[in-house]
Amino acid sequence: MPPVPGPDPLGMPIPVGYLFVLKVFGFFLHAVFMNLWLAGLPVAVILARSHPRVSDRLIAAMPFAMAFGINAGIVPLLFLQTLYPQFFYPATILQAWFWFLIIPLLLIAYTAVYAAAFGRWRILSSLVAVILLTWIGFQFSAAMALTARPDRWPALFQNAAPAGGVHGWTLALDPEALLRLGLMAGMAFGTVGAFLALLAELSRDDSRLQEQARPLVPILFTIGLGIFGLAGSLYAPTVADRLPQILQLLAGASMPIAWAAAWLYRAQPRPATAIVLTILQGGVLLSNAIARQVVQAAELGQWVDLGKIPVRGEWGSVFLFLVTLLIGIATLAWIFKTVWARVREVRPG
Repeated sequence: MPPVPGPDPLGMPIPVGYLFVLKVFGFFLHAVFMNLWLAGLPVAVILARSHPRVSDRLIAAMPFAMAFGINAGIVPLLFLQTLYPQFFYPATILQAWFWFLIIPLLLIAYTAVYAAAFGRWRILSSLVAVILLTWIGFQFSAAMALTARPDRWPALFQNAAPAGGVHGWTLALDPEALLRLGLMAGMAFGTVGAFLALLAELSRDDSRLQEQARPLVPILFTIGLGIFGLAGSLYAPTVADRLPQILQLLAGASMPIAWAAAWLYRAQPRPATAIVLTILQGGVLLSNAIARQVVQAAELGQWVDLGKIPVRGEWGSVFLFLVTLLIGIATLAWIFKTVWARVREVRPG
């Protein structure tokens, strides 16, 4: 057993259950927006000529999806560091340069997304953003994989520690991390499909968008279900011992249910079916977010028992956080309303 540092002697700021719920909430929120750029950008590039109305709307939404997704992604990362600092920091130190590279690569991708949204080398800019954001996803997957595998640290340290200091060029990708990325990609196509359904039904004055978007919705869900099913069939056996059966069922069955709702929407395209489809797709993301956090907790639970860590009870800080969170959500809702109105107004260049 490798030497794993002990937990913070000051204990947890609040009980672990609350931290876990907030971590799941942050991951779910991040997944919603991250899905839009993960699948939305490739879809926009592919459909640029055949479905220009849909492509323009997707590209117009990307800067906002990027901003929301990046900021929301900070939430689960912070709670991961609060719950498992002794695992997260050594894992990212071993992969230090890849971890640091996320920032400059993200800035380039961000610039490319804005360039595409403003019509500057739209296809090239979108492709650059797709490649960089996919690579960043690989880097995050590697960091999360190594965080839960302290048994791999000694060998990696020996191979990456000239003169006692790690060089930080390790990239610890493993099949399970790649399969998780595949699951997320499958769900992302469904999220883009639900987004287009909402956009089409709430843009009643844009018949061209409705004509192009409605047939795409079940196609995107079918592509997503295929990727999700393939990755899930390979991933499920690797986590069967760490994931309760009820969660396996919920996470696995949620995508086929949403897929069926997508075809129902295609047969009866109206606001009500689009809203039902969006809610079901939200259930896909939420059930898989919970499943992922449960698996991660089980993986790290063999190294540390969070239930035995004392709680210092920083309830004043928690109250301030929750108030700030509610203000942030209200602000986000206002921004989203403004963004939605802007995206609906976009006309093909």
